[in-house]
Amino acid sequence: MENSGNFSQPDEQLHGQRIAAQQAKARAGGANSAAVRYRFIARSKPEEDAPPLARLLRGGGGRGGKARLQLYLSMLWLSRNENAPHFEYPAYQWARLLGAKKPDTAGARQIQQALRWLDGEAFVRLQHRQGAPSAIHLLSDAGTGRPYEAPGLAYKKVPKAQRGEHLYVQLSAALWTSGWIAELSGAAIAMYLVLLHEARGEEKPVWLSPRIGRERYDLSDETRRKGLSDLVERQLVSVRRRPVHQGLFEDHYRSRNVYQLLPDRLTRYATDEGPHSWGQGWGGGMEPFDPFASL
Repeated sequence: MENSGNFSQPDEQLHGQRIAAQQAKARAGGANSAAVRYRFIARSKPEEDAPPLARLLRGGGGRGGKARLQLYLSMLWLSRNENAPHFEYPAYQWARLLGAKKPDTAGARQIQQALRWLDGEAFVRLQHRQGAPSAIHLLSDAGTGRPYEAPGLAYKKVPKAQRGEHLYVQLSAALWTSGWIAELSGAAIAMYLVLLHEARGEEKPVWLSPRIGRERYDLSDETRRKGLSDLVERQLVSVRRRPVHQGLFEDHYRSRNVYQLLPDRLTRYATDEGPHSWGQGWGGGMEPFDPFASL
């Protein structure tokens, strides 16, 4: 392994985040994906409350939404096939996993802010411990406030009529190990989940109308446009025009954009192409580190 001390900013930061992700993956039993319930991403009826994805992204406003989403998805990844998991990692280690520029200071504070919000909204339960980091008990990604159950395990044991509650998408671990978790905007991460949900495990193009974006996902048109544009720019998603079926003797040609996930691209390092914006919103400079060495 190269000496991280030889890296200049932001290469040193990139190197450190990848170390953190690889070590976190090893401690999670080599989990190759995070299981994210459909109910986290979408609601079944427009009149229902906003799904957890939308709540995390916009609750409190500003850049905090990205940090909350990054952190909660990271917990889902590290909890693959576990029921009622809990974590005792200090905030700076989560910050390193997410690519913070100052994981020991500004990054750790932002993690603590995100954890307090997640605790207040019943996505986690914090157990404060004297002289030690708070224990984080993961709660349901469906937003129910109940202890977390791994969807794959739950699906097998519930009656057939209840299995729909535990359907899920698989979010590749490459989001972390290739650095995309830090490189992508919060809107882009959200729209990647939306495209996974729409594709339902198939390799097929997807059309997302503004109405579906609002009614099914409760995401604004701006979030939808920004997220899809970011994914296309990073070449994680392809886009092409598809003609809209029209009746006979129509005067005007109509078409719309359809999007398709390119999962193989996710395994490429996030900074392989073009400039990068690692750790936007996390603060400045960082030191070389071995993120999970003390665990």
